[in-house]
Amino acid sequence: MKVQDFPEFLSALGRQTGSFDPVHILYHHLFQSGYLHFGFWSEGSPNEVDLGALVERFRSAQTRFADELLACFPPGTYRILDVGAGQGRFSSELAARGHAVTAVTPCAYQAEQIMKRYPAVTVKNARFQEVGVSLPPATFDLILFSESFRYIALDEAFPLFDRLLTPGGCVVIADWFVHAGAKARHGHDHDHHLLRKETSARGFTIAVERDVTQNILPTIKLTYDVICEFYMPLAGYVAAKLSQKYPRLYRLCLSRILRWFERRVLPQVPGRSDPAVFAERYRYYFFVLKRAHPAV
Repeated sequence: MKVQDFPEFLSALGRQTGSFDPVHILYHHLFQSGYLHFGFWSEGSPNEVDLGALVERFRSAQTRFADELLACFPPGTYRILDVGAGQGRFSSELAARGHAVTAVTPCAYQAEQIMKRYPAVTVKNARFQEVGVSLPPATFDLILFSESFRYIALDEAFPLFDRLLTPGGCVVIADWFVHAGAKARHGHDHDHHLLRKETSARGFTIAVERDVTQNILPTIKLTYDVICEFYMPLAGYVAAKLSQKYPRLYRLCLSRILRWFERRVLPQVPGRSDPAVFAERYRYYFFVLKRAHPAV
């Protein structure tokens, strides 16, 4: 079930007057075979249907991502500020390679997990903008953003680069950027053309620029498929169950649900979740920005 089809599906449930089985609705949209029975597996088939192979392929892709990004780093060992460190796996890999790593995350749970699992990593539980003004100047040789740069406005980021980086230091960015047909919002989804202009104006050069959009599109497709083939059928099942059990309440709330869905959910999905739209409107880059001269 595609996301854009969901409002009509909800409306159809509101018009339902006869009996129906929500499980049948789930089976129909989840398996899309036209059948509603259990299926018949040959005797040579495994006893368990395992999604492990798909999960393992995704994990391998994530490991390759880290390797490819590390290949952009200049040789040597550095004091690194990992901004938006998530659960800390990449920070720990950097620490294992001899770098002195400080991980930044605004999420208290993530900060707790990093401290518990990776004691070699220093943790700052705050936003980059808050950490940047609290640390001593010229503290880091490298600042890393792995899918966290888009959350920080350019006019906030570059002054902090000037403050925190040592002379000759660099900024490593892996993130998606607006390309065409999409609008950049303040502090969210930067335009890569604007980044290049700002980089030059702020006294930095682009030492590495690598477009890896085609390499990350399979993950976009996987995400889109999970939304359309699992989450939406499951949401449809829940809606159908509510419609079956509480039909009057469902019809009473339907207009509000539809307005919320169309305002809040629909606009978010096609842009970055549909692989075809993503490839048209966005570019995923590895950037390394290097100081052209020491900050004044």
